[in-house]
Amino acid sequence: MAGHVYNPTYYKRGLERAIERGGDDVIEYVRGFLNKPPSDGYKKLEDADALDLACESLVADEDKPYAHLFSGADRLVARKRLAPHAAAIEARKAERRAGIEAARERIRKDGLPIRGDLDTSLRTRMRSG
Repeated sequence: MAGHVYNPTYYKRGLERAIERGGDDVIEYVRGFLNKPPSDGYKKLEDADALDLACESLVADEDKPYAHLFSGADRLVARKRLAPHAAAIEARKAERRAGIEAARERIRKDGLPIRGDLDTSLRTRMRSG
C-alpha cells in the first residue's frame, strides 16, 4: 500500500451532501461515524500515523472552535474509538525506537560494521522486502 494516496471518497461524498443540506446535517453526519465500525480507510490512517485526519479527532479535540457542537459523550466515544489505533501507532514507534537503540548499542560495543557486511545486509533486506 505504500505510495498509494488514500482518498476517502465515500466519506467526502456524504460530507458534501450534508453541507448542501445545511443546518445540523454536517454535525449529525460526523457524529454518525462515531458509532460505525472502522473502515479500511481508518486502518490506512493508522498505518500512516495520520489519525488526526479521522473525523473522531475532530470530535475529540475540545480546543477546536466548533467543539461546542459535540457533547462530552461524543468526545468520549471518539476518544475510545481512537485509543486502540493511537496505541498501535505508539507501539510501532516504540518498537522502531528500540530497534534503533539496539543497533546503536551494537555499534558502541562492536564498532562500525565493515562495508561488505553492510552491502550483504542490504541485499538480504531487499530480497526479503
